[in-house]
Amino acid sequence: MSMSWIRELLVGSSVGHIVLVFAFVIALGVALGRIKIFGVSLGMTFVLFVGIAVSHFGMLFPDLLFLDKVKDVRHFVDPEVLHFVREFGLILFVYAVGLQVGPGFFTTFKKGGLKLNLLAVAIVFLAVVITVAIHYITSIPIPIMVGILSGAITNTPGLGAAQNAYANMSATNDAGVIGTAYAMAYPLGVVGIISSIIAIRIIFRVNIDKENKKLLQAAKNNGQTATDKATKQHVEEEPQLIPIFVGILLGVILGSIPVYIPGVPQPVKLGLAGGPLVVAILMGAFGAKINFPTRITKSAALMLREVGICLFLACVGLIAGESFVETIVNGGGLLWVGLGVIITLVPLLIVGSLAYAVFKVDYFTVMGMLAGSTTDPPALSYSVGTAGNDKPSVGYATVYPLTMFLRIMTAQLLILMFA
Repeated sequence: MSMSWIRELLVGSSVGHIVLVFAFVIALGVALGRIKIFGVSLGMTFVLFVGIAVSHFGMLFPDLLFLDKVKDVRHFVDPEVLHFVREFGLILFVYAVGLQVGPGFFTTFKKGGLKLNLLAVAIVFLAVVITVAIHYITSIPIPIMVGILSGAITNTPGLGAAQNAYANMSATNDAGVIGTAYAMAYPLGVVGIISSIIAIRIIFRVNIDKENKKLLQAAKNNGQTATDKATKQHVEEEPQLIPIFVGILLGVILGSIPVYIPGVPQPVKLGLAGGPLVVAILMGAFGAKINFPTRITKSAALMLREVGICLFLACVGLIAGESFVETIVNGGGLLWVGLGVIITLVPLLIVGSLAYAVFKVDYFTVMGMLAGSTTDPPALSYSVGTAGNDKPSVGYATVYPLTMFLRIMTAQLLILMFA
């Protein structure tokens, strides 16, 4: 009886157990993410891998600790809790990003938005071509390949759209295999996207300090100055919770509106990430003109962004960890992981190199464009942390809406055309 509280904390379904797991995963992941290997650290992304490890070994706790009464535990953390926290964390993250880039978004978009979106479209197109090519070369069923594609470019809405399209084709179709393939490819998809950003930096010998100096010089040449004290004081006095939650409310509504396209069985939506991002950009750009309190302090936005991405990554890791090792060892998942790495790296390295070397896009914007073209928040978090400025966020937000639309559409079309 005296040990029951330990049992509840370790493997129970109590609120205390859930909070304990999240706190441990995030704290350890953030700490380990600061460690540099060959001068590079993964930052917040390490939370994902700690989550996978904790979930995997957590499922073994009942046996390891001889807790006979809880050997029927099916999940280390309630899946419904994980689903909610994952989506809420993602909403907080993208909303903070949108508010930060909103004030200068449209000006930047006019200068290079078309170029960035064309580059992002090229990345989407290449990934689809590689996916279809692998399907014909290996004879792996297209539903599995679409799951691998969605995981390789870390696009959950595309996964959901593919599952719905596949399930609606026939009552006998099992859409679960798409999710399994997605889970196998996702972790290394995150690493692959960040690795491609690092690879371009190494290939072209990009010096972050020099890039920042160029950015500062360009800002001075354009007559940009730091925000004055009066404006800062005004921002601090505004009720910051109002723009956050009103914006999230409007964003969720916008993201839930279905857009019906002829020939596509499922409506396309911006989703719980795309909707809040678009609303946050609009509020950041035009909120001041209508006297709506949309500005929040830089420290508040940073905290919102970091908390959101940590919750999101912890959930993804905890979800994948329960079956990750088993699927790799016994389910053929190792091949799926390898194919996912190809789908991740090849388009990003080709287009990213062209963007920097041929089209002369600055490295910080390239980082954001690559993260946005794969709709990958962890890669954006890494990019912003590495750059030390918001240029990656602007690149990310510039290509995100169109990319999200294309990822959802192509996932469904692949199922409809080849399954």
